[in-house]
Amino acid sequence: MTIRKLLPLVFILVLLAGCSTSIGFKTVNTTDQDYQQVEKLLKEDKRIKNAVVLIHKDRLIAGLRVNTFERFKKRKIAKELSKELEEMYPDLNVTVSADSKVLLETNKLIEKENEQNYEEKMKKISALVKEET
Repeated sequence: MTIRKLLPLVFILVLLAGCSTSIGFKTVNTTDQDYQQVEKLLKEDKRIKNAVVLIHKDRLIAGLRVNTFERFKKRKIAKELSKELEEMYPDLNVTVSADSKVLLETNKLIEKENEQNYEEKMKKISALVKEET
């Protein structure tokens, strides 16, 4: 194959690989809490496209990405889910946000797989939710 035929193919493959930013639904639990309820709640909610949940010690952080037409109701959706999760897990400090920064930071924290820094980083992520943008 000549370079002229190979170059467009490589370009298209790189373009398609760059477009796949889907995180899906991830749940990491380092406690003895039952996380199946969280997964079920988030997967059954048709308004949510992606979600990352981290449960560690006395904290639960959920970062959400809502569907395109629901983006104007992001805060309302996050607030509703936060109330439901607080009812399910009354002994945990629940933080839910549909802000993409929280989703990405939580996902990055999970991928590093360093449980020693979870508590410190989770406090920073919770502070991100509380700050006004």
